[in-house]
Amino acid sequence: MSDNDSFDDDLDCVSESLQKIHEHMEDLSHCSKTLYSRALRIQQLTDNPSLDLWAESFKLDERAHSWAKKHLVPRKCSLWQVHQTLLESAKKENRIFAGQQVKLTEEEATIMDLAFDKPISVWLLLGRLPRFFL
Repeated sequence: MSDNDSFDDDLDCVSESLQKIHEHMEDLSHCSKTLYSRALRIQQLTDNPSLDLWAESFKLDERAHSWAKKHLVPRKCSLWQVHQTLLESAKKENRIFAGQQVKLTEEEATIMDLAFDKPISVWLLLGRLPRFFL
């Protein structure tokens, strides 16, 4: 083995090490951003607990009572409970598609005034969650 081969091997090793370091730095950056956003959320909850709409309980609309009974959701529940239940049932029934699309059941679509025969964006679904409540 010549000196050039050894030098090339060392250079490849350094290059791989730098790439791994770069990947770890990206992971750390992502984790730190996630932790920072969670810390802000916790601070917001401790400073203004009445502003947390996700955890606050609301009374379900009458149109949603049969859906709630079917999915064992109480008639007074939070947006978070409804959101989680919708996603869990969609996962179990394989109604989640690529590109953040979900297909609603006829009952869910009726409650949210949406078409049930085609997949919709999860973001549109989030915007329609308040229709489950009075």
